Amino acid sequence: MQMNHEYAQEKASHSTRNAVTPMHVCLILDNNSLTDTVVQALDRAGRHRVTVFHDISELTQSTLTPDAILIGLQQFTALRENEPMVYLRLSRRSRIVVVLSSRELLDAAHILAFADAWVFEDINVDRINELLDLGLEGHCLMPKQFLSRLGVDEIRLTLLPRLSEPEFETLRLLGQGLNNRTIANQLDLSEAVIKSMVRSVLSKLHFRNRTEAGVFAARQQGALQSAREGMVPPHMHAAPAHRTGTS
Repeated sequence: MQMNHEYAQEKASHSTRNAVTPMHVCLILDNNSLTDTVVQALDRAGRHRVTVFHDISELTQSTLTPDAILIGLQQFTALRENEPMVYLRLSRRSRIVVVLSSRELLDAAHILAFADAWVFEDINVDRINELLDLGLEGHCLMPKQFLSRLGVDEIRLTLLPRLSEPEFETLRLLGQGLNNRTIANQLDLSEAVIKSMVRSVLSKLHFRNRTEAGVFAARQQGALQSAREGMVPPHMHAAPAHRTGTS
């Protein structure tokens, strides 16, 4: 027996019912709280038929053909990595919209290109109905702060706690323009160890090269320590967003 819950919105009048064809939306999100939030937002629009799945297996075994699939980042990653043929089948018949948090953006950049649109649960999930309409047209709303250098800096600041203490010190010294030998002398470590830690910093914070890492550290030197201690930068409030086409 299929383990899903279906929420059907009844139209307020016969004319409305005839004028608008309900959009069928399937949800498979990463937590129940987020699922409840999205279902309530969709219900308020009064024009969606919503099916909620609990895991990837329910989605892959279903014979439904929804207009859109709202899927959490973890679920989408599992689908792409473990069920590539299922992903291809679903992507041919439905628009796939990934729901993630802003701090996951850099980590997920390599996989988001395979979705039709993105929704950020901490920024614009309250606009889910508008975002779904755009997603069906092959567009998504990209929050303006992600298109700026400082916006990406804010995301990286939230990732600093993942660095070890020597890695954090290496990043800080990169911000002073020091080479590996000088950093090794200051931290009383071998140059080979510093070279390895630089690679780790670049990987964990998604820098393209050490110059980019050093510029970030210099630009954000006043915020590095507080971010390292887990003090999250000011919340990235939703701002006027740009419409951005997706592949």
